[in-house]
Amino acid sequence: MLNKFCGQAFKTVNAALGFISLTAIAIGAVSTFSGLGLRLIARGGISIIPEERTESLTNLGMGLCMCGGVGFAGAVVAAAGAASLLDADDKVQEEESQTSDNRVVFRTSDSVQQNNIDSLYLYQVMRIEGHRALNGRLIVGRIEDELTRKVVIYDTLNHHVDSLMEIFDTDCDEDKLVGKAFSSTLPNPWDAIRDFIDYHRPQLGKKDWLGNCIEKCTGCRNFHGENSVVCGIFPYGWQEDCTCPDWQPVQNKQRICFSYEREEVIERLNQDIEPNKAVIQKNDDGTLTLWDNHTLRRFHFTWAGILLDDSDRLLELGTHARLLSYCQYFAVRAVVEFDYSTKIDEFVKLLKGIATIEIEDEGINIRTNYCPRLNINITRTYRFRFDGIPLYPYESIVPVELKHNYNLVTFIEWLKANKSKIRR
Repeated sequence: MLNKFCGQAFKTVNAALGFISLTAIAIGAVSTFSGLGLRLIARGGISIIPEERTESLTNLGMGLCMCGGVGFAGAVVAAAGAASLLDADDKVQEEESQTSDNRVVFRTSDSVQQNNIDSLYLYQVMRIEGHRALNGRLIVGRIEDELTRKVVIYDTLNHHVDSLMEIFDTDCDEDKLVGKAFSSTLPNPWDAIRDFIDYHRPQLGKKDWLGNCIEKCTGCRNFHGENSVVCGIFPYGWQEDCTCPDWQPVQNKQRICFSYEREEVIERLNQDIEPNKAVIQKNDDGTLTLWDNHTLRRFHFTWAGILLDDSDRLLELGTHARLLSYCQYFAVRAVVEFDYSTKIDEFVKLLKGIATIEIEDEGINIRTNYCPRLNINITRTYRFRFDGIPLYPYESIVPVELKHNYNLVTFIEWLKANKSKIRR
């Protein structure tokens, strides 16, 4: 950044020097030709000014032309050098930005050696657009991190599309398959997708008469699935929300899943946090969403319980806290609702000359004339409930500094600390 600033400053000074040099050349040329013309006229017998002054004018013009020429040549050379330095700096910055970005690299499964057989992989259905051989086709990809890049080792789905649409209940719409995920211990995408379908094969074709309860029977050795009978223990399927107490894995087909991939694990966690207005939702794309229904905030995790980089986070739990820590937090959280409308007069004094605050039917509104996102003066309204919780915690106008700590109190403190930027 410093090199670029210095380069720009040097470029400006160099441009000014070039302009001065060109001006000197122009004035020198006029002076030289004027002096030579007067000398020729004097030789013809007409003397306008003394010969000494004519000679001085000519010498001055030639000197200006010479100096201007040298200065302009130097400016051209210096400008070329500055341009090369700026280009080099831009290339360095571009390379750094490319290294820091999470780019996606696609590799076919037969081009990668699969040596590790003890890992658990996340697979996802994708569609490749613009590729000559795969344009518009569905693929299954194994997602992993290689340094700072995301690598997708993939294989085509081919005839497995129909089975996947039934497993994921996409109403025979291929587009709805894109983004669906599953786990597997098999490192090859082709083997993983076949194993995943084989695991669900006993239930395929039976959803029409079994309904949603068939999901709870997946992988169970007791599943019968003939003549509209689920199994001998529960002919109509397990109707409760919890896991069937008689569910047993098929021999040699028990699947290893991520820590929070199975629905029964999510249900057990929800039993602890739902009384405190929080709930976990499992997503088909390999992620989990923890909804805080009290503060209207949401937190995103992988099926392994790792907090995603672009997720909201609780600062008091630390940067690298996992799902279990969040569940423990919400299990014991005490929801204290304080009515901040009783302190409105105090807030008006604190925000005098900075912003306006008023009470409306739905809560407390704060209006400012500063937009931190666009860095321009524009009227913005920040809306809070009476207990200080923002009605829209993820609005684009929320100050970046308050991204993970935004409520009425923290916003008022931010306004006071940044009052030089705020205009009423």
